[in-house]
Amino acid sequence: MHSCTDLEQYVQFLELVEEARAAGHKHTLKWAIQEAVRRNILRDYLERKGGEVLSILMTEYDYATDMAVLKEESYEDGLFVGLATGREEGREEGISIGLERGLEQGRATGREEGAYQNKLETAKTMISIGLPEEQIQLCTNLPLETIRDLIQPEP
Repeated sequence: MHSCTDLEQYVQFLELVEEARAAGHKHTLKWAIQEAVRRNILRDYLERKGGEVLSILMTEYDYATDMAVLKEESYEDGLFVGLATGREEGREEGISIGLERGLEQGRATGREEGAYQNKLETAKTMISIGLPEEQIQLCTNLPLETIRDLIQPEP
């Protein structure tokens, strides 16, 4: 027993139940649970499952009910694991889709900026050979104001 801490603490808990019963406490089991938590006996478990422990100790043991509870807890545990897994997979898929969309937008923006830079370079070449503004606008589809800025850059 001393090599298994949980078993040793369970025996200590049962001793508290007997102590409470012998002392004539009105709520024997409730007092034993509170005292066990106070003395750090099965503390984590009793803090999480104290209500269930109280309920189990106050009712007759029923194997079928116990198995039904275990089955439901297993289902809930599996559900939570499934939700967490699904959430993680969804997050990864969302990141992947987001990256792909970001790359597509980046490529589109890059193409637009490249096309615009190409129009500016074409306009500069046309200016250098002396073509009129209207002809440059017709060939490049740039606004006249942009073409005039290329001809006479702002100081």
